[in-house]
Amino acid sequence: MRLDSIKKFFVSRDLLHSSSIQGKIIFPMVFSLATVFVLFYASLIPTGASLTEVDYYYSASSLSEIVSNPLSLPYKLVASALVEISPSVRSMRALSVIVFSLSIFALFKILHRWHSQKIAMFATALFATNATVLAIARLGTPLVLLFSWSIILSILLWLQYGKSRKVAPVSLALVGALLFYIPGAPYFFLLLLVLFGNRYKTIFRSSSRNTLLICVFFALLVVAPLFYSMIQNVAVLREWLLIPNSIVWGDIPKNILRVPSAFIYRAPVNPLINVGRLPILDVASGGLFLLGLFSYYKNYKLERVRIMVLSALFAILLGALGQVTAGFILMIPFAYAVIAAGISLLLDEWYKVFPQNPFARSFGLLAVVVMLSFSVYYQLNRFLIVWPQTPETRQEYNQSRILSEN
Repeated sequence: MRLDSIKKFFVSRDLLHSSSIQGKIIFPMVFSLATVFVLFYASLIPTGASLTEVDYYYSASSLSEIVSNPLSLPYKLVASALVEISPSVRSMRALSVIVFSLSIFALFKILHRWHSQKIAMFATALFATNATVLAIARLGTPLVLLFSWSIILSILLWLQYGKSRKVAPVSLALVGALLFYIPGAPYFFLLLLVLFGNRYKTIFRSSSRNTLLICVFFALLVVAPLFYSMIQNVAVLREWLLIPNSIVWGDIPKNILRVPSAFIYRAPVNPLINVGRLPILDVASGGLFLLGLFSYYKNYKLERVRIMVLSALFAILLGALGQVTAGFILMIPFAYAVIAAGISLLLDEWYKVFPQNPFARSFGLLAVVVMLSFSVYYQLNRFLIVWPQTPETRQEYNQSRILSEN
């Protein structure tokens, strides 16, 4: 009788298995605290501003420059309003953090659709505390928008599995039109068309005519300035398509390898967002990433596997064109989706060995939590302490955060 009571405690009363507590209290609280931390503290790291941020500050504060080149228009318009309120690079960093927070939430919703809630929380926490991710998230430029493709995927999954047939299509049209301003967007939308075209054709046909007309109207209205600008200036079209002014054909093989190697071997030198050539993933997350690849290899027929493969090919294509940084940044959320599969595989194999032993099952879960905690500690230490103190980073961020409007 006593043993049954202990088993019941571990199985039915474990906080990590309480979906109501996780969904309504723990995750929103952790998410809110992390957002506040990044918004008010991490935006001060490093203390100075980079020349890239300063240049973008002045371009966003000029309406004529925004009109002449509307790429990343939603970000620029909000940034323009913020710099009027606060003449500081930190105001644009706050905007990047908000976009980052939306991307975190979207990634969690995607992973929760594919895995259990605790797996989604683990992988999302790893993504949100990654040193390179945090450096991009508080950078006062639209680079953070490359994380926002998870928002589109989450809305597509909402449209497929959710109950709303009015709000979801309108949200998809509006958000998709806004993200259409991101350089490289046509490639990603082509990828989505290949993946989901046939499936969502029937969903849209089942939607009301008024809903579809509203979607089309909003989408065309939002993207009209972009197409007008491309007609006026071919350079905007080239930048939107990520076509460089010149392609060094001999560097293409090397550039192709630089995108995947940035995750587990070495990243390109970029003190703006990284320490030296350290890879994006640490030992723990890198090992889970390899486990996730093995899991996807065994379950290659899953829809998510096609999403990962085509996204990786898209990122490698960008790398081949010389856009290596954009390529690996775009792939980071997808990499953590693979890590989620690795965590799931690790726990599933452990639970197969101990299917009925609550002590062993709890010990396995605790071991995974401890391992992930070390990964989080390493990444936060790298972002908060190591990265701001390196000479290359100090040299990069040598401008004043408070700027003149003139």
